[in-house]
Amino acid sequence: MSNMSMLEAVADPVRLRILRRLSEGRTASLADLAHAAGVHVNTVRPRVAELEETAVIERVTDPPAGRGRPSIGYRLAAGWSVPTSDFRGLAQLLATVALRARARPRDLRAVGSEWGRYLHGRPGAHDIPADLPKALEQLGFDARVEDSTVRLESCPCRLVLPDHPELVCDLAAAVTQGVLDGSGSGLAVGEREHEVERRTCRITLVGDRRPGTPRKRPRDGRR
Repeated sequence: MSNMSMLEAVADPVRLRILRRLSEGRTASLADLAHAAGVHVNTVRPRVAELEETAVIERVTDPPAGRGRPSIGYRLAAGWSVPTSDFRGLAQLLATVALRARARPRDLRAVGSEWGRYLHGRPGAHDIPADLPKALEQLGFDARVEDSTVRLESCPCRLVLPDHPELVCDLAAAVTQGVLDGSGSGLAVGEREHEVERRTCRITLVGDRRPGTPRKRPRDGRR
């Protein structure tokens, strides 16, 4: 499996729910994982196969209690842990996977962008000053939007990945771009300034209009 596919294995929301269930420490069957993820078992099966292929999880086979087939379950592979509630751990998880896979920067950007669209959750919404901070706060950032600048404070980079803080910064920028794309805002991430020691980051938004400004409608009133 390629580097990008390995990153996608944890970027997908359903796969993350699977990993969170397995982080409880108990072996789980496909049915258990489907219930935890809130989807059909046929939706879980290929995702479990990809996680197994990337060695994030491993299969466990138990002998049958009597006649019949052995039971098959899954558990996290050694060395893996997944936080169950703190989304700051998501930044750590993605950054750690990026290091293990030695992913190219564009791979991490693609994953962050996908998560930005997922966290935004409301296609077509344009309230960037309100929506963007909410999405970034779920990754452990203290964020606010001022005019065309996104300011991040209390950046978790020194906490989650002290040797490679730039990966967390890249993730924040990618999530920002994902939210912008999901909102249909017409804005994009421009220049960035990251001060690791002060745990702050500044992201400039570029585009045809300021954040929070609605699109102009045609004169005939059509959208």
